[in-house]
Amino acid sequence: MKNKILLISIIVAGIFAFVLTVYIGHSHSIPENKSAKSPWIKPKLEPNDWMAMQRAYPFGRINPTAYISAVNQTNKMIKDADSRNNPWVFAGPDNIGGRITDIESPAGDANTIYIGAATGGILKTTDAGNTWTNLFGGVPVVSVGDIAIDPQDNQVIYCGTGEANSSSFSFLGNGIYKSMDAGQTWQHMGLDHSAYIGRVIVDYSNSDKVFAAACGNLFTANDERGIYRSLNGGQSWERVLFINDSTSAIDLVQHPSDPQILYAAMWERSRGLTYRRSFGQSSGIWKSTDGGTTWTELTTGLPKGTNVGRIGIDIAKSSPNVVYAFYDMANSEVGVYKTVNDGQTWTRTNDGNLYGMSSNFGWYFGQIRVNPLNPDQVFVMGVYVFRTDDGGNTWGEINNYDIHVDHHAMIFSESNRIIEGNDGGLYFSDTYGNTWTKINNLPLTQFYAIDIDYQLPQRIFGGTQDNNSIRTVNGGTSDWYPVLGGDGMYTLVDYTNSDIFYAEYQWGNLYRTLNGGFSMEYISGPMSGDRVNWSAPLAMHPEDPSILYFGTYRMWKSTDYGSSWQAISGDLTHGYNDYFYTLTTIAISKLNPSIILAGSGDGKVHISTSDGANWQDITAGLPNRWITHVATDPFDVQTIYATLSGFRWDESLPHVFKSTNLGQTWTDISGNLPEFPVNDIALDPDIPERIVVATDAGLYGTTNSGQTWSWIWNDLPAVPVCALKIHIPSRTLVAGTYGLSAYRASLDEIMTGILSPGEKGKINVSVIPNPVSANSVLHFYLPEKDRIMVKLIGMNGGSQKLIYSGCGEKGENSINFNTALNTYQISSGIYLLSIEGVLYNGATKIMIN
Repeated sequence: MKNKILLISIIVAGIFAFVLTVYIGHSHSIPENKSAKSPWIKPKLEPNDWMAMQRAYPFGRINPTAYISAVNQTNKMIKDADSRNNPWVFAGPDNIGGRITDIESPAGDANTIYIGAATGGILKTTDAGNTWTNLFGGVPVVSVGDIAIDPQDNQVIYCGTGEANSSSFSFLGNGIYKSMDAGQTWQHMGLDHSAYIGRVIVDYSNSDKVFAAACGNLFTANDERGIYRSLNGGQSWERVLFINDSTSAIDLVQHPSDPQILYAAMWERSRGLTYRRSFGQSSGIWKSTDGGTTWTELTTGLPKGTNVGRIGIDIAKSSPNVVYAFYDMANSEVGVYKTVNDGQTWTRTNDGNLYGMSSNFGWYFGQIRVNPLNPDQVFVMGVYVFRTDDGGNTWGEINNYDIHVDHHAMIFSESNRIIEGNDGGLYFSDTYGNTWTKINNLPLTQFYAIDIDYQLPQRIFGGTQDNNSIRTVNGGTSDWYPVLGGDGMYTLVDYTNSDIFYAEYQWGNLYRTLNGGFSMEYISGPMSGDRVNWSAPLAMHPEDPSILYFGTYRMWKSTDYGSSWQAISGDLTHGYNDYFYTLTTIAISKLNPSIILAGSGDGKVHISTSDGANWQDITAGLPNRWITHVATDPFDVQTIYATLSGFRWDESLPHVFKSTNLGQTWTDISGNLPEFPVNDIALDPDIPERIVVATDAGLYGTTNSGQTWSWIWNDLPAVPVCALKIHIPSRTLVAGTYGLSAYRASLDEIMTGILSPGEKGKINVSVIPNPVSANSVLHFYLPEKDRIMVKLIGMNGGSQKLIYSGCGEKGENSINFNTALNTYQISSGIYLLSIEGVLYNGATKIMIN
């Protein structure tokens, strides 16, 4: 009986802990007057500038020309990649969700839904959300601002790239894409330098007429912003409304019965790394009555001035003389304005109850929707969703407890179902928002960090944007759940004891569990007064898991699983009193754990060869950019690596560096990589010179230490990848993407077919599994058809055995070892397995039990 009571108590406590974790995972976005008190969350949890700082350091802005150049390089790498079977397996989660920017559904087909993801491309369902397909494979960008379906032909779809929510860092787009086959293939249609697209509209009376609201660059003033119009289906564009080089076009609606009438919302905004100006005199609403050729600003009854920010607009389709506008204003104020005479005059609604609904970051929201069948029912979206049923006389908060916070997209289906997208994924309501159901199968999670349980490799952990630190226990794609709240950052599992793991949320709040996550204990008290990064680096000693390293602006060390800490360095940055002039990455050498590397957000790399007793600055020879990752070589104790974020300005910018003398000198090994930020690096633990890097546009691999790189992301979208982790015993690589959850693959399979420069005849060979058994399979990829022989050679050069002779086909080839082992009775030992052909040859080392 006592055991039953104890078991019930544990289950109840576990459920409570889970619910608490999920709840506080949302709390970073809750306005002060609604925030929950929790020991897990410290007050300074506004949306961060971490992603922006990485890419804009040290100039405070991003070179748009360099960005477009990198996109074009990526596009070429994708097209040049060998066509091979996709080795990547989706690892999840699809039950956690991620940020959605737009939702569209073609008229007359409620089962077909398209969603645009902040950093995940376009996903489509044709069965009302039961299954989804990503449509943006092969496109070199994945950030979506808006989708538009041609009302006259639902096979024609436009996508405006670049999320327009102006978050701490919205990944840029490169203009407009068009599909003529419902998203199966895409063609780039220009507006390359528009950066972010707020809205795309296809004229319902003329399919050749298309409008786009372009925001322009986030960090620099530019002229590529305003309302654009195409009269030939996107083949060419003309700008028809332009205010100035710092005023974006953020929203656009077309009159439902007079296509010549359009309303446009213009938003004055600019920002740098140390400021954000999202209000200004030029923010306002403009109207055209001649199909966009001329425009007039609407002012009667509308606010004007330096406190006017982002504006969202929508028209009542059932009564199109009624238009609503949702204004973000200074000091957390919002206003909803209404016209009943086609914009001639406007009146502010009774919106006092909406104060603070967008917290202090209204630039992140700005969407308003009118029920197409009821001009008096209107929804406004911010941190929470509010609704009026009486045309704005009263506003009330809908049921926000059944739905994730931070809202960006909403449509009404023909059955009057509301489909809603937010930072947690996709929801629907058949009760006008009184109750909600989550569509819980979308792979849109944005990972910051990844770890794998060494002893139970089916368990993957990760820190995620806006969706907690999470893990899967059984390795399923839909069994992920939170282990710690907030924005999840580093997670780390003890490689000797799966019950011990560490997780943190933003600004260095580090926790530990000794019981598999049943309870989490705060352990970063000694470092809490330090200047610390949004994502504070954490590392574990490779031979003693009780020893941990943690980075603030200096290095900290624990020898008792984090129970106590000691600072083992001085300031390892330039010393500026800023949260981003802090450590960002730590690496410990497995060959000599006394060697510790530390990289910082302000471009510094330091090394200690004495377990932290002394430190040397080894930055010289590296570009002044944010250091995203440092790594030590698994074969040579003198060899180390550093990867960089940022974009070039006046000259080329390498992003991957190698040193063979512990940082005394550095060599650029970026080779032919696109000049995108590199976020992580993974070194093959068994085969020298094999390296994988994670970039802002997918994964690249090299088999020759960076002389040449190849696209190894296969037919997956070019999503930013932030984190890589190798499970050494199984030779499995897990990639944590920023927008499409996580994927895993065999290290050997993703490297198949990568050739070395000047060695056209070389092929890569892999055997899985190795040590070899009767179930092992030899894999190799032939660029051309070739006659081949497969031999086993003893490591002393003798005892050669020909185990296969035949014709290898162009593309993927595989040979099963079952026949060979039974026929030749090969002795146990280590062998060199070679493939010899007329045109191509390769070799790999194998062990036969």
